[in-house]
Amino acid sequence: MEGCKMKQSVQYRAFKKEDVKALVRVIIESWDYDKIFSKKVARHFAHLFLYSELSRKTFARVAEVDGEALGVIIADVKGKDKQFKDRFYFLKAVWHAFQLCLSKEGRSLLKHQGYGTMVNNKEMLNSLNESFDTEVALFAVSPRAQGLGIGSNLFKYFLDQMKEKRIEKFFLYTDTTCNFGFYEHKGLKRQTAVERYIPQPVDKTIEYYIYKGTVS
Repeated sequence: MEGCKMKQSVQYRAFKKEDVKALVRVIIESWDYDKIFSKKVARHFAHLFLYSELSRKTFARVAEVDGEALGVIIADVKGKDKQFKDRFYFLKAVWHAFQLCLSKEGRSLLKHQGYGTMVNNKEMLNSLNESFDTEVALFAVSPRAQGLGIGSNLFKYFLDQMKEKRIEKFFLYTDTTCNFGFYEHKGLKRQTAVERYIPQPVDKTIEYYIYKGTVS
């Protein structure tokens, strides 16, 4: 009927390698990479981010909307196997990092947003003096899929997996560029906060957080 919006079909399933292209787009849309960086740098940085997390994933779940992957949650159970569980994705991440090194914009992004954030996150985690069983490594839902309950359903899948594996607590990194209010709504507690200015090409001050969650 004219003027009525068709109901969208959402399916939740395991991650497939064919999802990479769609999930790169989700990352770019979710964090506005295409508005902050040049198109080429945005694409390489999104690939680097995704492949880095895929290289160490323990499990992953994808939300498919009308045949397109529009949401993903990836988690890493600490101390299980080795750090890089999938060398294919690790090598892919290295290749995209190399491509970023070929431009001034890309090198600056790697130094300040990439390496700088990694060091910052490690310092925050060490300051807590607490060990965690699991990290939510990547959690993203495309703005095009808002209102479908995808974020809540993916997070429920993660919690169900935690219960099944008898894992009691987990943590995640987030910041003011993300919808961190979602985690507070789900009962997670902020453990620490650090503010940093990120130079060009980001050129903004970002506050970084660690949130802790428990499974009852």
